[in-house]
Amino acid sequence: MIKKIKVNLGNRSYPIFIQDNLLNNCGPTLKEHTRSKKIAILSNSTVFKICGKSFLKSLKKVCLKPITIFVLDGEKNKSEGSLLHILKKMALNGFQRDSCLLALGGGVVGDLGGLAASIYMRGIDFIQCPTTFLAQVDSSIGGKTAIDFVGIKNLVGTFHQPKAIFTDPSLLKTLTERQFATGLAEVIKYGVIQDEKMFDFIEKNIDIILARNQKTLFYLISKSCEIKANIISQDEKENGRRAWLNYGHTLGHALESYYRYEVLTHGEAISYGMWFATLLSSRLGLCSKDVLNRQVELFKKAELLPILPYFNPQKVYQKMLLDKKARNGRIQFILTRKIGLVTIQKNVKQSTILSALTQLQAEASELT
Repeated sequence: MIKKIKVNLGNRSYPIFIQDNLLNNCGPTLKEHTRSKKIAILSNSTVFKICGKSFLKSLKKVCLKPITIFVLDGEKNKSEGSLLHILKKMALNGFQRDSCLLALGGGVVGDLGGLAASIYMRGIDFIQCPTTFLAQVDSSIGGKTAIDFVGIKNLVGTFHQPKAIFTDPSLLKTLTERQFATGLAEVIKYGVIQDEKMFDFIEKNIDIILARNQKTLFYLISKSCEIKANIISQDEKENGRRAWLNYGHTLGHALESYYRYEVLTHGEAISYGMWFATLLSSRLGLCSKDVLNRQVELFKKAELLPILPYFNPQKVYQKMLLDKKARNGRIQFILTRKIGLVTIQKNVKQSTILSALTQLQAEASELT
């Protein structure tokens, strides 16, 4: 069974295809979504060993003979050095305006590939083939591209929508438990910001989700993609509703940066970020304690709350001020009202933020 979800952006609309083992036979469909036979596959050696050969075989069946470009895995490699490496490879191979860059990998590969495609000759075709849970439900959708710069996550980037997304849920069985959990954090986020029934489903079925039941994963991926596609279709450049997708990310990105991307995965960081956002919500009288408790209990069951080393609240606060969504020295937060409903808050006092950070640290220490 193949699922097709459309991101509606006028003449820049594109499909998300979801099917088990899709990358083994997607050549004909992929060919329909690019105008060029000159293609570069951007990947890393780990991913390519798992699915690269079968994917190449599928493309060659329809006379597509791509070059391959490899980058090192990990957030630290989402850098200007990696970006220049990709651009240089395309230039030396004679890539032109009608060429195409295809990202086969997780969020790092997707973000790097999207940015390279957006600036090479002022923009070439780009196709996403996400291979991690996180990339399949979130980072591959919506056209955000970026590299980390001077220690700040996603500081340099563009909006560059893909021509299509090819999602193969069967690849999730190759992930470690920690890699899988980090993607599940984004799925939980969708439930909190917009779909209480989905959140309920995850609560009731967390054991079979963690066991990676394929039917259940197909449902969660499809539902997540539908939610994000709908939001992107209404607000491509984050002028309103798209900001909801940043729930948990303001603190999450700050923690990732604070720990130099060595302690927490992205999903673990945003889980602490969602916990923090709900603490703020509770302090501001926006939500009940039950909203907080349900989220934290689910994060625990999903093993998304590893030991949180001591952090300096003031220094973490300073990193949050560098968040791209901050304006005029004020941090914009996405806060919870109830499961399935969030709100944007722009005028939270510094003292309230610091107090909530201290509370988070104290309560997180009790997990050990």
